[in-house]
Amino acid sequence: MTLCSCGSGLDHLSCCAPILDGSTPAPTAASLMRARYSAYVAGNIDFIMRSTLPASRHDSDPEAMRAWAEQAEWTGLELVSTQAGGEGDSQGEVEFIARYKLQGIAQHHHEKSLFVKQDGEWFFKDGKVLHAGPSEKPTPVVNADKTGRNDPCPCGSGKKFKKCCGA
Repeated sequence: MTLCSCGSGLDHLSCCAPILDGSTPAPTAASLMRARYSAYVAGNIDFIMRSTLPASRHDSDPEAMRAWAEQAEWTGLELVSTQAGGEGDSQGEVEFIARYKLQGIAQHHHEKSLFVKQDGEWFFKDGKVLHAGPSEKPTPVVNADKTGRNDPCPCGSGKKFKKCCGA
């Protein structure tokens, strides 16, 4: 058994694989979101394009998406919330956080995505990116050989260097 990369805890063959290969349509917006994450993990950009609403494909760059997917080391998907998007709905919103590493640096993509159902099939319509990039702020480079203007004065006065010995 190979666990599905979408984080459902299910076997890939019974989770996202049937959606990715087109044998079973995604029953909900959340299941399509999970399948889209699995497609990025596998570098299956053709599925990403097929599962995007045709009217929303105009500004997609499949080659850039493929390069990003292949460079990333995918580390997990978290579904934060869903609104509607069930089997009987015609649209739904899925808020998610996709985690990955680029060049060893932890990153995440946090988005609220809108999905619509047309002719019984769910499609990604568009999304509002809440965060994209490093998960933590980079540690500033500190030059240990030189006291900065706003550093505490090394004389021990308790004042900033610029107001004491650096004046």
